[in-house]
Amino acid sequence: MQALLPLSIGPIDPLWLMLACGALVILLVHAAAAKLLDRSLFEQHLAAYGVADTLLPVAAIGMPVLEALAAIGLVTPWRAEAAVLAAALLALYAGAMAWHRLHGRVLDCGCGGTPLPLSWALVARNAVLIGLCAIAALPVLPREIGLADVATALAGLLLACVLYTALHQLLRHAAAVSAAAQSPLFRSHT
Repeated sequence: MQALLPLSIGPIDPLWLMLACGALVILLVHAAAAKLLDRSLFEQHLAAYGVADTLLPVAAIGMPVLEALAAIGLVTPWRAEAAVLAAALLALYAGAMAWHRLHGRVLDCGCGGTPLPLSWALVARNAVLIGLCAIAALPVLPREIGLADVATALAGLLLACVLYTALHQLLRHAAAVSAAAQSPLFRSHT
């Protein structure tokens, strides 16, 4: 697995591994569940991204299944391979978002959950998540995990979920304010 990483980084503390893998598992399970529970909506998102009609049914099932497999793999001995799969998916999504942003297209990210317009912040978010995948792929130092480690990891994951949700809410509000500022009604009052 080390051959897949461009840098030779030594083993990391298990706490960092628990935080990286835990955050990725939560993200991937949420994304996969949202897409699988509303496949028709996800197919609409894929169509908006330009996926060919003949590939929509396969992609609408295949992509969330790959997300779920990556999430499961992150808590198995195949953690490093699962981290590479998760990074590949996140890079694919970031690339698609960046391409559409560069071409001025306004559409929902299709990330699962509440609608969220594409933005460069989402591309940057995926870059950070790919960094988490790199951490999750690293070897871990052999040491016992204590109750303090578990408590710290749980608190860290809770904080990460709150910050991730807050970031998405800020992006939604920014998009709404931007759309309102572009409306003729707003411009007539300024």
